[in-house]
Amino acid sequence: MNMIQPESDQFPRVLAVDLSKDYGGANSRILTIMKHFSPHNIALAGLTDSPVIKKAIENRLSIHIVGSYKADPLIFPRLVHIIRRFGYQVVDTQNIQSKFWGSMASSITGTALVSTLNSWYMDEHRSNRIKGLLYTVIELLTNYRTDRYITVSNLDRKSLIDSKINDNMVDLIPNAIDIDPKSIPGNPVSLRLKFNFPPDAIVCTAVGRLVWAKGYHDFIDAFSQVADQNSRIFGLIIGEGQLQDSLRDQVHKLGLQKRILLPGYSERETALSILKASDIFVLPSKHEGTPIALLEAAALGLPILATTCGGIPDVVTDGEQAILVPVGNPSALADGILKLSNDPIFAKSLGKNAQKKVRQLFDPKRQGQAIKRSYLKAWEHRLHRA
Repeated sequence: MNMIQPESDQFPRVLAVDLSKDYGGANSRILTIMKHFSPHNIALAGLTDSPVIKKAIENRLSIHIVGSYKADPLIFPRLVHIIRRFGYQVVDTQNIQSKFWGSMASSITGTALVSTLNSWYMDEHRSNRIKGLLYTVIELLTNYRTDRYITVSNLDRKSLIDSKINDNMVDLIPNAIDIDPKSIPGNPVSLRLKFNFPPDAIVCTAVGRLVWAKGYHDFIDAFSQVADQNSRIFGLIIGEGQLQDSLRDQVHKLGLQKRILLPGYSERETALSILKASDIFVLPSKHEGTPIALLEAAALGLPILATTCGGIPDVVTDGEQAILVPVGNPSALADGILKLSNDPIFAKSLGKNAQKKVRQLFDPKRQGQAIKRSYLKAWEHRLHRA
């Protein structure tokens, strides 16, 4: 993998701060970015034993441990110490807790502050409006220190601008994917044996955190509508999260225990192997940025069924690379599952088209170059304000 080298010795050193305790697309994004930079130019600050830190260690990326939990009061002094000791000039925060601590550390150290928004909080937390409002208030109150915003979808960029953020301060840089499909093992026979599905099962797989924004209750409702119409259709929802018990209860009440399974969390490599051995990828989300799981499914050439929320229509077009349906419409999801199951030639053509588009437009090298330009702009903005 080719590193993006600094254009000169003046390229700023960047500290990416990710204080999440779970692992999802946003965490995968920052690790992908880091892989395409010189190790001298970027490092990751995170929490003890967090999944993103463990993944960074596995990939031999530079890391700093700054705390044990998101509200750890030691995070602030540790960030200040690390920034000063290692000479970081840009702090890129990956979530709202990171923005809270990172903005204070940036204020003390005089570093440039970048806020990466993987979703707009009021949209992501519609099921908990108080939480969404609190996060939005923190984001906007720390804006006085922010030198640059990075968003991953047009919708989130618009939400920022609607909140009176200067559009010249916002860079839209979609997620990217770096997958060689030939390097991913995926055995359809083994998959069906593993989950006790029939040999001729049509497997519909969803991958992601089990949270409201992913819309898995709609997926299960849709599945209940197709189960009697096509006995060959089976489902997998790969992931863990706060809705795990609720989703399993829903499956049980609908009598689908043998038709749709929730096996829990899988390492990324395992999840990719499951995807490759599946027949259909389903993304029933209620809110998204540019979903990593969608890009991964497209890179593997899977037929895609997704909703029209967030940055999804920026990645795939209905009828060309995917079937797209309205948000919160289980009946439309059910129709999409049946269409892809009953028309394998059409399904295969969608998968090939999606794979081609992702290869052309969602390249990690292009993403890395855009991120680099954004960091440079942030640093220059900070220097002019000093």
